[in-house]
Amino acid sequence: MGFTLEVENYRALRKVRWSPSGVCAITGPNGSGKTTLLSVIEFLRHFLQRGNQAAVEFSGGTASIRNQHAGITDAIRFTLLQQNCFWMVQAYLTPPSLEISEGVWLDQQQLANRDIFSSTASVLERKLIISGDSVFSHAMSLLPTEQREALKGLHELASNFRLYQNLQSGTLRTVGSPSTADLYLHTDGRNAFSVLRNWKAGRKEHEERWRFVRDGLEECFPELFEDIEFLSAGQTVTVRFFFKGLQEPIDAYSAPHGLLITLLHLCAIASTPDGGAAAIDEPENGLHPYAIRTLMDLARARASAKDLTLLLATHSPVVLNTFNTEPERVYIMEPGHDVLPIALSEHSNPEWLAHFSLGDLYSDQTFGAQRRPPK
Repeated sequence: MGFTLEVENYRALRKVRWSPSGVCAITGPNGSGKTTLLSVIEFLRHFLQRGNQAAVEFSGGTASIRNQHAGITDAIRFTLLQQNCFWMVQAYLTPPSLEISEGVWLDQQQLANRDIFSSTASVLERKLIISGDSVFSHAMSLLPTEQREALKGLHELASNFRLYQNLQSGTLRTVGSPSTADLYLHTDGRNAFSVLRNWKAGRKEHEERWRFVRDGLEECFPELFEDIEFLSAGQTVTVRFFFKGLQEPIDAYSAPHGLLITLLHLCAIASTPDGGAAAIDEPENGLHPYAIRTLMDLARARASAKDLTLLLATHSPVVLNTFNTEPERVYIMEPGHDVLPIALSEHSNPEWLAHFSLGDLYSDQTFGAQRRPPK
């Protein structure tokens, strides 16, 4: 299920209005704010689940949290909308802290709010004292059942969103995963082997996730991959891979880098709840073009079947070429525009775009240029 995200004055983002759905690519020059854009809902998740201070720590502290072009009194504003409900968070920088006001609306009715510089909040007519917590999280336990159900999709979108970046494939290779009961991939991927083992041994709904990853690896590496075997030692889970043409399995330490990276991406996609959203930063790194194209096919098929929104920050011409018939799902973080990101179908005439490969246009700096031509 899609959503709309609005942002003002957060880090590299001066003004954002974005309504992605399905599998989308975000591209543009280095330093334009692609990863920051993907991190916004992750920032809101930390605030929703763990409070104000956790969100600030996730963002790297208050020193660079406000956009440098914003006025000293300008608020940092986030709005997350889905169907007929929305959640607004406004943050005011008062170093070394961040003061927050917040509101939740359903059908234009404000159900919960907290004013700036106040520890008092209200859910309908009920007053409550909160410190750095989110009033939205309190509202989901205090509102009447009908209103909670109406807000459930928006709440789950924020609370289940994950941005996968800096995946720890090296740790998986050398150490394995800690043995846990986890059923969803952490943002750094270090619990991947435990998650896969738990999916394979779990209920049918989770076993289906295991098959998506296992079958996906075979599709991405048809001449190499055959199967996975799990090994446990104390509080650690690792794996061995069976490769076609080899009599003995290969341990994780000796496995190809691209295979481990693809396993992590497939786990990230499979971890996304039905109707939910996730983001992957530069999924192309370390992968052969065939594996990239196959991974994109698998992502699209699962997004369609499970109503997912999958957001991919990329510089890869191979990834962009998979959007040749869907330029409206490619978004550009291109400096010089008042509101970002810009859909490629709005940036350039779709009929003109149809004559070219999008990867070639990006490589030639026709859009998302790292260096803009002189005026």
